[in-house]
Amino acid sequence: MLRALATAALAAAALGLTAATPAASAPVPAKDETKVLDWLAVKQSDTKPFGPLLRPGADWTVFAHLHENDKGKPGKKIGDATAQCTAIKVDRKGYVTQCQRVLRTDKGSITLTDIIDRYGRGPHGGDSAITGGSGEYGDAEGKAEVVLHGHHAFFKLTLED
Repeated sequence: MLRALATAALAAAALGLTAATPAASAPVPAKDETKVLDWLAVKQSDTKPFGPLLRPGADWTVFAHLHENDKGKPGKKIGDATAQCTAIKVDRKGYVTQCQRVLRTDKGSITLTDIIDRYGRGPHGGDSAITGGSGEYGDAEGKAEVVLHGHHAFFKLTLED
């Protein structure tokens, strides 16, 4: 009989622990995940006007091959990149551009928009907003650090889910 009471007490204690366990082991919400892409574009063509033709409102396009960034040099080719830019301020020291960019790979595209100052010798750069995407990047949100240097454009994209 004493043994039966002890077993019942243990069973009740076990039930009490079991009732508390689900609340203690409730799923923890996943933390926001970020993915960083490190890409480099090599300019192939550029229609930017020079000299007196570069004035506020001047538009141009850029086409480039898109590569993985291999320690500052073009690595594996992964697609292409385009930019549609407009000069929004021009003076004798340099200019400011507003650009919309598309980085296109076999996995999908990422679109960016930015305003970058181009005063003095390069490199020039700034932050760019990731405004959307397609394919694998269909829900793309985040920011990109853009650095323009000679015929290269470096993109460090931070995608937030």
